[in-house]
Amino acid sequence: MRVLFIHQAFPAQFGRLALELVERYGWSCHFLIESLSNCPAPSKAMLETLDLRRLPVPAEPRPSSPTPWPQIYGRFLDLCQVVHDAARPLEDLQPDLVVAHGGRGAPTLFLPDIFDCPILNYCEYYFARARRDISYRIDLPPAEPAHFFPRSINAPTLASLISCHGGYSATRWQKESFPERFWPKIEVHFDGIDIEQYKPGPRPSPAEVSALLGGRSLGPDTKIVTYVARGLESMRGFDVFMKVAKRIARERPDVLFVVAGQEEIYYGWDKLHTGQPSFKQWVLSRDTYDLSRFVFLGHIHPDRLADLLRLSDLHLYMTVPFVLSWSFINALASGPVVIGSDVPPVREVITPGVHGLVEPLFDVDRWAESSLRVLADPAAYRPLTLAARGLIEERYSLDVSIPDLKDYFERMASGLPPTPALPHKGGG
Repeated sequence: MRVLFIHQAFPAQFGRLALELVERYGWSCHFLIESLSNCPAPSKAMLETLDLRRLPVPAEPRPSSPTPWPQIYGRFLDLCQVVHDAARPLEDLQPDLVVAHGGRGAPTLFLPDIFDCPILNYCEYYFARARRDISYRIDLPPAEPAHFFPRSINAPTLASLISCHGGYSATRWQKESFPERFWPKIEVHFDGIDIEQYKPGPRPSPAEVSALLGGRSLGPDTKIVTYVARGLESMRGFDVFMKVAKRIARERPDVLFVVAGQEEIYYGWDKLHTGQPSFKQWVLSRDTYDLSRFVFLGHIHPDRLADLLRLSDLHLYMTVPFVLSWSFINALASGPVVIGSDVPPVREVITPGVHGLVEPLFDVDRWAESSLRVLADPAAYRPLTLAARGLIEERYSLDVSIPDLKDYFERMASGLPPTPALPHKGGG
């Protein structure tokens, strides 16, 4: 089967999927992209195996001032024309299926003029007007540049969803972020994680630990608490993590906190309510922290992340109700006890007290108390880590997800409609 993937970035959600479809089933996978990403970075196998073609869209620097949200839809239509013109030379390709990110970065409205095949959308997320995503942090000063932001950013997503033949989301909660009238058009199919890369294992050697932690050495009894996010920002609770870490550090001198993530703001308007370009620096300036107890790694390669999670004794996943981070699934697969925010996307994956623990995002005391209990008696929480690993193997591994997505793509390429939703199989 021949598939054309369209996405603003590569590999994003499609790179590993396409590589698996080629290697497992001999499919032919082609891409139209704007740029290569570093989150995650493409592997050598992806770059050598997959047919990548660049969209002629100039790279634009991140804006220093608020985006004019009313112009989002016009930008979307311009990109529709760009994608159409870039796809025209591929007319002879005649894919059996086009799979595109159903948002601003991969517009496909005009592709039916070129390709006579079904078009599928990856339905990642539909922004809410209240009590979710960017509006959840009511503890921070409101800073929305426009009260109509959700409608503006959702407009391209809706246009793509209406015009496509079907769509899929990685989780049930992401699907249900969309208006209910579209649910029959969207199925749930997880992307899959590499459980051979992310798995429990012995602690790395002292030399490996030193290389991982930038020259830092660990004592034999040192406990590692990890925090991982694409960016150190409010939607991923970086400020809450620092408060919790301070409480833990006060009680446990044997704990080292290791943070992986870029000093960037990817979601929301932290710059507007802090007045500083770095949310991390704003957080550190508002309290006193013993930074000798922290290691900030910045962005790290997936191989190093896998080593870090194997090293971790306790992983704290803090988030507002938003798209679930891959790092949360990776951590569950890798062996540390995981405490996550008590929000619906987390509860969809884990059953609290079975696969991990949950605490309210804003309750620093409860996060600290739970963390201290885990660190004081790791053996008591060993059943949680074993159950978490079993859950990921059973429902979220590549060996489960790739065949499932293959069957879905083949069914949709044949022109069959989306199937009715099955009973929920998540952990929560």
